[in-house]
Amino acid sequence: MAAPRKKKAKKDTSFATWKFDLENTVNADPLADGPCLKLMRAYLDWMSSPDTRPYLSIISLKVSTSLHEGAISRARALLVKLGYFVPDGTTSTGAVRYKIVNARRNVVLDHQLAARETLRELEAEKKKKVREKRRGSAVIADPVSPAETADLNGKWLCDFEGDSSAVSADNYVEYSVEAYSKEREEHLKSVSSDALSCYSSANFGDEQNQPLPIPRNDIEAETMMDAICHGRDVTDYMRGRLKSMLQAGVLTPRMADNIIGIKTEAAA
Repeated sequence: MAAPRKKKAKKDTSFATWKFDLENTVNADPLADGPCLKLMRAYLDWMSSPDTRPYLSIISLKVSTSLHEGAISRARALLVKLGYFVPDGTTSTGAVRYKIVNARRNVVLDHQLAARETLRELEAEKKKKVREKRRGSAVIADPVSPAETADLNGKWLCDFEGDSSAVSADNYVEYSVEAYSKEREEHLKSVSSDALSCYSSANFGDEQNQPLPIPRNDIEAETMMDAICHGRDVTDYMRGRLKSMLQAGVLTPRMADNIIGIKTEAAA
């Protein structure tokens, strides 16, 4: 009797892990939103295993998500478009059953990696500018003689060379992932749609750190990848990873150069 109970507990734990992983993917997906996560959780509550094909009425979804009918329909259509919901038959009353899959797990993981690296670079640059600004302001506002400088050398080092995160924490809070995503969307609206020139024109100045425009279709994505990988030794696997990041809207020229460079050195 004990053996079946242990086997069932292991299965439940595995299913719970699968659900948490799926919820985390939708929550971090830059193309999904809050209503999508609410809807996903509502459907997952009616699943007993990954093979379940749940169906919920609009009334049930309104009660469990607190969303209005328009938001529910839009979120469900978006989950279908992104591949999380796959229509799989209907009930006797015509309600659509959905197969639920973690379709964008790898894409979202790539997005998180790229966003984390970009935000770290931006935060380091912001700290550097704050230190330089404080150092310059102190020199102008409080000039001292060489002798005084020698006596206060230890104090100056403490004031100007230390970490300034406590002083400028309020500024850093403003630079959240959400703010970065809005800047990325504004940039993508302003860049050229010419696939071949997108990568080459982004290799100069501040555009090195700006995400490349999202390709409109797979043909344009392949054309942009040809431009990115031209003259470089890139494996099919690495090209596929870079293409996923490009289509997710998180690939910058600098990231592409770093990833390809690291891969080439490792292969050598």
